[in-house]
Amino acid sequence: MIEARYVFGKEALELCGSIRYEVFTEEQGVDVQHERDFYDHFAHHVVVMEGDIAVATGRLVFTNEIFLLGRIAVLKNHRGKNYGDLVVRMLIDRAFNIGAEEVEVHAQLSVQGFYESIGFIPIGEPFYEAGIEHIRMIIDQNSLQKSCQ
Repeated sequence: MIEARYVFGKEALELCGSIRYEVFTEEQGVDVQHERDFYDHFAHHVVVMEGDIAVATGRLVFTNEIFLLGRIAVLKNHRGKNYGDLVVRMLIDRAFNIGAEEVEVHAQLSVQGFYESIGFIPIGEPFYEAGIEHIRMIIDQNSLQKSCQ
C-alpha cells in the first residue's frame, strides 16, 4: 500500500533523514553536515511510504518571508512512480493553505524540467549550492498545473 503523509519532529527526522542521506549524501556526494540543518526541527515534512518503507520525502520551511521547498528526494529504485510529483504538490498545497502567495524551490538543474511541468518558473541565473548547480524557481496558484504527472 502507498501512503503519503505530513510528518514532524522526531518521526520526520527518522523517516525523511534516511531517504535524504541515501539520495543526497551517498548518491550525490553532499556533505552530511550541509544536508541536515536546524530547519528540519520546524519544517513541514512529507513522506511517501510503500508499506513500511519510506521511499520519498521533501520539506517546506518559512524563512526570510519565503515559503521554500527543499530536500525533495526519491530513493533511486522508486523513481518513475510519480512520488516526487506527489511530494511537491502536497508541500505546495500546505504552503498555499497556510498563507503563501508564492512558493520557491532551489532546483537542481538536472530536474528543472520536472519543476516546470508542475508550473514553477525559473528566476535569475544558475548558482551552486552544496557543490551542485541549481536554479531558483517560483510558483503561484495561477501557475500551478492541475494535472499530476
